[in-house]
Amino acid sequence: MINRCLLLILFAAFVLSGCEGSIDDDRRISDESKIENFLKRNNLAYSKQNGIYYAIQTKGFGNRIAPNDSIAFWYIGYTLNGDVFDTNILELAKKYNLDTSVREFAPVETIAGSSNFIEGLNRGLMLCRDNERGIVLFPSELGFQENFVGSIPPWSPLVYDIFIIYVKNQQIIQEQNFINNFVANLQGYTLDSVGFWINVLEHTNNDSNFTLGDTLYVKFKGQSLHDSNAIILPTESQKVALNENDLLEGLLHGFLRLSEGERAQLVLPSCLAFGKQGNDSIAPYEPMLFQIMLDSIKTK
Repeated sequence: MINRCLLLILFAAFVLSGCEGSIDDDRRISDESKIENFLKRNNLAYSKQNGIYYAIQTKGFGNRIAPNDSIAFWYIGYTLNGDVFDTNILELAKKYNLDTSVREFAPVETIAGSSNFIEGLNRGLMLCRDNERGIVLFPSELGFQENFVGSIPPWSPLVYDIFIIYVKNQQIIQEQNFINNFVANLQGYTLDSVGFWINVLEHTNNDSNFTLGDTLYVKFKGQSLHDSNAIILPTESQKVALNENDLLEGLLHGFLRLSEGERAQLVLPSCLAFGKQGNDSIAPYEPMLFQIMLDSIKTK
């Protein structure tokens, strides 16, 4: 009899546990549906990673945030129906009648991944990059969950508009110093708005008209900026599509600065090359030197 009662108790606990899991799953699915409807309604392209939705508003070309980086950012927090509940921007706090006595209105400065915020915002910051404006969205289980927080109802999916002011770590600082010293000792380099340095070695008077997605015939070769060897371009052109699947981000924008027949040298910070991961032959946070030439544009 005792064994039978024990079995019934265990069975009931199992059923209740299953129900709780089902409720959590149903809530998550419902939240994600609401988030995706919000994104669709606002015509926002997005990526999804680690339970977080991320939509770029103004693309940045700086360093991507990594754990333990020093970062600073502005933010606006609101619900899917547009009710603003928090911001560190004074003008917006006044606009939305928020209590301006409870915080300092200045950029948030913190260590990435330090768990100073709700989990959704912690994860969302890891999807951002320097000088980028984006929207982070996440389900209620990564927000305030069942808690009442100010005017926010329990189990509310949340949205944060974020602008990253800076991303710093010791490797980034060392890399920037090395690049600055390199270009300071040479003539002809100018800093492009995307963040690389360019020196056009051969100019033409061609008026080339092409854009992202077009196909080009090009030559290029690169090496670590720490390498002192001269760069010799390949003799044969190769066909490339102007997109980030075919070319490094810095190379892509470098070619966009050229006309047919022009040749240039590019100094790419790692954030426009192989980034914080590097690859088998390039170390993380390694600046690159490329020589590029635009031979011709494929006619349509």
